Amino acid sequence: MSGPEDLEARERRLEERERELERREKALEGKPFSQAVQRKKEQWYDKVTLSVRQMNVIIGIVSALLGITVVLIILEAAGVFSIWG
Repeated sequence: MSGPEDLEARERRLEERERELERREKALEGKPFSQAVQRKKEQWYDKVTLSVRQMNVIIGIVSALLGITVVLIILEAAGVFSIWG
């Protein structure tokens, strides 16, 4: 059986780990997950030259297509509409 000293030592180690995790979280706060990933994404965005209006149109079209897909899935699951025949 473990004595009270053993439990106290475990508790101190656990508290030290928690403090270390909190210190790491504060150090990473507000920073990108990975600098390499961030740079890669920025390179991709630099290659795409679209205005905000064009992006809004693209997002609208994709959203409408997603909505149509969801409706078709629901109708097929209900037996009202069959895609394959």
